[in-house]
Amino acid sequence: MKIKLTENEKNQISSQHEEFDSRILNFLMRRISVEKRKLGGNFGDFEPFTTIEYNFNGFPGHGFNSYQSKSYWERRVIELLEEAEIIPEDWVGDLKVENPERQKIIRTIRKFIKNVVIK
Repeated sequence: MKIKLTENEKNQISSQHEEFDSRILNFLMRRISVEKRKLGGNFGDFEPFTTIEYNFNGFPGHGFNSYQSKSYWERRVIELLEEAEIIPEDWVGDLKVENPERQKIIRTIRKFIKNVVIK
């Protein structure tokens, strides 16, 4: 017995079983820019502090640097996704902790941070 599925149904089934939201991950990967900066100058044998800044092209003010905490990075990425209307603004209050859609969004953000920011 064969069951015919439409293309939309196939996409829904495959997206439900994905561990990460590829749409969000691709959005973030396309817009990230990384820049190393040296703070201070060379005084004698001392090397200046080096920081890595992560900015998102087209979204000024949503960047972060290597001296900030991972939870701060997550909040900045969530704010960016809300501003870009990738996720709804009230998604935190609307989605419960055990909601699979919320878990998928958080896992995607953490995967992005792990693969891009922390190398």
